[in-house]
This record gives sequence, structure tokens and C-alpha cells, in this order.
Amino acid sequence: MSALCRHCALCCDGSLFGYVGLEPGDAERLRAKAFCLATRPGGQTVLAQPCAALTNRSCRIYESRPSHCASFNCLLATALGEEELSLGEAQEVVAEAHRRISRGHARGYLRTHFYGRYGQNHESPKL
Repeated sequence: MSALCRHCALCCDGSLFGYVGLEPGDAERLRAKAFCLATRPGGQTVLAQPCAALTNRSCRIYESRPSHCASFNCLLATALGEEELSLGEAQEVVAEAHRRISRGHARGYLRTHFYGRYGQNHESPKL
């Protein structure tokens, strides 16, 4: 699945989520690496999206990425993992998502193909 994720990065570039909720240990590690974090109403520490660790759809902190990042699987990655479609087919879905984003018409497409286990209510998750 990492090949799909490297082709995609929509969960990191701000297309799917506005922020990533952080566990205390995640926040400490990111602060130590000079990441700028924010606090949401209610006190939750978050990493704003697009992620500052993302460069050319690649995560510079992949091995020590936040817990919510490590545990997230979008619908497309889940379908690929369950062999419901091939890597090539999944990459074409990603390419279409990027085309729609560039035209400003991606919201419904992203909800249908990417929101995964968090997307049932179409709200941004704590990711």
C-alpha cells in the first residue's frame, strides 16, 4: 500500500483533512522537530494540513509520524488491501482525484473514494 500512498498523499496535503489530532507523545516529538502546532477549541493539540513534513507526496517523518497518521486507512487503500481493485486501478482513482482537485470539483469524489472509516458522517475526523 505504500506505493499507493506515495502516489496519493491526499490525507497529508490538506485535500481530505484540515488537521491531524495529536496524542501527547506525538505533539512532543513534533515540537522537538520544530513543527508548528495549533490548539483547537476545547484544547486538542493538532497538526494543521497541509503537513509541513510532506515533500513531493513523501513524508519526511514517516517512521515517527503521528499515531493518527499511522493508523489511518482511506477507503481506497482498504479496497486495495482487500484486493477489490489493482494498484493500477487505485492509482487511476488517485489521478482522477488530483484532476478534480485542480478543477475545484472534488468534494463528492473524495467522500466516495477516500474518507474511509471516518467518512460515514462526512465530517473531518481527528486524523
